[in-house]
Amino acid sequence: MRILSNTTSPYARIARIALAEKGFDLSGTRMVNPWADDPALVELNPAARVPTLETDEGLPITESLLILLWLEKKVPEPSLLDGPLDRIVSQAGRAMGVIDAMVHIIIGVMQLDPNWAETRVGLRRRRSIVNGLRGLEADAPVYEGGVPDIAVLTTVVALDYLRLRFKDAPWVEPTPALDALRAKVADRPAYASTVPYV
Repeated sequence: MRILSNTTSPYARIARIALAEKGFDLSGTRMVNPWADDPALVELNPAARVPTLETDEGLPITESLLILLWLEKKVPEPSLLDGPLDRIVSQAGRAMGVIDAMVHIIIGVMQLDPNWAETRVGLRRRRSIVNGLRGLEADAPVYEGGVPDIAVLTTVVALDYLRLRFKDAPWVEPTPALDALRAKVADRPAYASTVPYV
């Protein structure tokens, strides 16, 4: 098995953390630039997106949440869904909304127009980020040890991506509860080894 990833994608990081927490060896991880149409990536995933996981049988599994679903069935323990399921999935969905909004802004700015973030759609995405983080800050996922659940995982990935891409943005609000949550998992190898960088 190998995973095609890159150093900034929050989606790829979600998959890598989940795989590591489930005990998979990630030494075969290959970093690719999805915008460069890397031949190995395009061959496995015509959408040329990361993460793309290649099973030992050569089957591609794409999309971070589908990889998590596959993982939960393939390796049920430790579960990333242990705890109050509705709450965990609800919080993870809120974090994924924040991630999606940030990624849309970054793609718009990098690929379309440097001022895309100030367009009507860009401002809506910013509102999604701010409101999503406010909701997570007011009702932060709980981590009390062991393998963090998917709500913790996606929230920490969202927070780290925010700090990577929007650290100086004047609209970013303080998130002390989420910072405290991040600090609780920061030293776990799956999190520490996948911190995003440009």
